[in-house]
Order: sequence, then structure tokens, then C-alpha cells
Amino acid sequence: MAAGSVAACALSSVPGVGRAALERIAAVFGTLEGALSAGAKQIAARSQAGDLELRPESLAFLARGPDLLALGLRAVEAARAVGACIALPGDPLYPPLLRGIDAPPPLLYVRGSLRADVPRVAVVGSREASQEGLSFAQKLGEGLACAGVEIVSGGARGVDAAAHAGALWGQGTTVAVLGCGIDVVYPRENAALFDRITRGGGAIVSEFPPGAPSARGNFPRRNRTLSGLSSAVVVVRAASGSGALITATFAAEQGRPVFALPGDPEDPLCAGPNGLIETGAARAVSSASAVLRYLGWPVPERLDALELARGPSASATVNRAAAAGHRRPSDAGEEGLPDAAPLDEAGARLWNLLDERRPLHLDELAERGKLRAQDALRSLQELELKGLCVQRPGKYYLRRLR
Repeated sequence: MAAGSVAACALSSVPGVGRAALERIAAVFGTLEGALSAGAKQIAARSQAGDLELRPESLAFLARGPDLLALGLRAVEAARAVGACIALPGDPLYPPLLRGIDAPPPLLYVRGSLRADVPRVAVVGSREASQEGLSFAQKLGEGLACAGVEIVSGGARGVDAAAHAGALWGQGTTVAVLGCGIDVVYPRENAALFDRITRGGGAIVSEFPPGAPSARGNFPRRNRTLSGLSSAVVVVRAASGSGALITATFAAEQGRPVFALPGDPEDPLCAGPNGLIETGAARAVSSASAVLRYLGWPVPERLDALELARGPSASATVNRAAAAGHRRPSDAGEEGLPDAAPLDEAGARLWNLLDERRPLHLDELAERGKLRAQDALRSLQELELKGLCVQRPGKYYLRRLR
């Protein structure tokens, strides 16, 4: 392993040290390798002298005199243990598009294949999207994959997982950018999806050290890398203030075009994309072919045929649903239960929590129903057998339309 990679892994593993701190350390010591040779206490001393301005948690860690070389080697070994390698901005593996943004990530942990010559589009949105949103994300991923475009997303529940799955369904590749360490599987239910991504020629990517847990503060950095890897960003469903909108902001700063799926004005998860469109920050799209045409990329005949066979666009479906109205959990009471399907107390409780349009995750249903997860799962399986609900990928559930 090159000395530069070990040094980058070591110093980025110091608590509180991010991209900007690594740049200052490299500037003060000439290179990151030089800082590694100087040692932890010397780095702390230079910071206390005012040269580095490291965070208090970084200073406290370095002042204890840890063996930084051993720290770096442990990070390298942890990455290797899950089949990952390390890419620095000067390495051939490091994506040129990402390298070209202002202050790119100082290193990437890469599991799988991260090709340099493939066009990429990011698809982002809420973890709690409606069925229309999830369906659109999957169809968008599939359609773009048919055109040879690699899908980039965040590996989360909801829209992210649907977009990744769609790309794989379209016989394409996809990249999941994590907000945790490369050896941390989050969310756990996406473990099989991540394996499919790497086996299918795509990649799992992280700029965080191995073992780093998923944390709210990591996601802006993750989102900046996600947009930096991509030639454009599509926002599917997102509430106001959503992380998907942060990704859109980064994309605009990086000179990437932003697209959004319009939707029901009364749906809070449509507020984000609708707002982007209304302010001119995004262009409205309702198909993969529309994204390709706006980007000036070729549209394969088979994609046109596929979209024609599917019928009306996603936005038309959403608008029809909005016009017709739809029943939410709060609108349904016990009297709404089908007479032919008697349920126990737990099943009835869960049935009344379910929505016909917005899939709810098992964990949320269990919490709102005041049930243990395993009991909620058992009752949901009974509802499925009775034809009263349907399960979607990632342990999401919909009330079945009757």
C-alpha cells in the first residue's frame, strides 16, 4: 500500500478531521506523509500554536500520542477485509468528474468497480416516498440504465433503494455513496442490495473511515460527493429541508443541471421538487427519456418503446391521484376493515395505520402500533395472506387497494 494512502487513511480517521483539516495539515507539513512522520503530538503542537486550528476533539485525540501509522494500517486492513480499495485524487481510479469539483474528497474507499468513463446521473429523494415516487425512481433508474447511464444514489431506504434496484433491473450499474464507513451496512435491510450492486459491476463508495457509524452530520458531505460524481441530479420526492434538496444545492454549485418530478401540491413530500421547479432551480421531468434529451444524450429506441408500453407518465399518474383524492391512515377507522377478513387486535391496528399510496416501513409501523418489530412483522404477513396489504422492497408496506 502506498505511503500516501496510509497517511490519508490515518489522518482522516482522527476524530473531527475532515477535508479542510487535511488540507491544512498537508500545507503545514508539506504532505500528509510528512505529518504522519512527525507524529500525533507534533501535529497537536502545531495546532495549539495556531497553525492548524483543529477541533477540540481532534486535539484531545492527538495529544494522547496515538500511533498514527498503526491507525492508518488498521483502516487499510478494514477496507481490504470487505474487498475495498483506497483512491486518492491523483489515482487513476478516482473519478475525473469528482476530481474536478472545488475541494474534492481527499480519499475514497471503493468497494466494487468505479469506472472513469461512464456517464452518471444521481437520483435522490425521501426515505418515506409514496408508491408513485418509488415507482418513478425505479423506472427512472431502469430507463437510464437502458441508455448506458450509471445511477448514483445514497443507498438509503425509499427512493435511493428504488433507484439502485431499477438500474440493476435495467441490466445497468449503480453507485451507492454512503454516509458511514465502507464496512458498515446501513440500513441493514439493504445488505443484499449492496452485494448485488458490487456483483453487478457497480460500486459502494465512502469518504468516511472504516467503522464510522451513520450520523446526521455525515450526510451533507455524502451528498456533496454524490452530486460531484454525477453529471446531473434528479430529485424525486422530498419534503422541505430534506437532504435531497441539499444535494440539489451542491449540484447547482458544481454546475450540474437539476431535474425534479412534479407532484401533488398537498403532499408534503412533493414540496421539495415542486419548490425547485417553481423557483427555476430545477427542470420538471417525468421520464428517463426527458432527462436524456435535456442533457443532449442519445435516447435508445428500446427506451422509447419501453416508456410507450408503460402508458401515461409518472406525473400524469400523480396528478390524477391528486385530483381524485386519496385516503390516508387518519381517514380510515375500524369500520373500514373488510367484513370478510376478521383480524386480531394487532392486525386491525396495523391495517388502520397503513396507507394506500405511501409505503410505511416495518420499524415505523411497529413504533406507531406500539408493537415489537417481530410481532408487527408476523401480523403484516397475516395481512398479506388475507390480501389486505402488499410488501415493497426494503420491508415497506402498503394497504392494498380494494
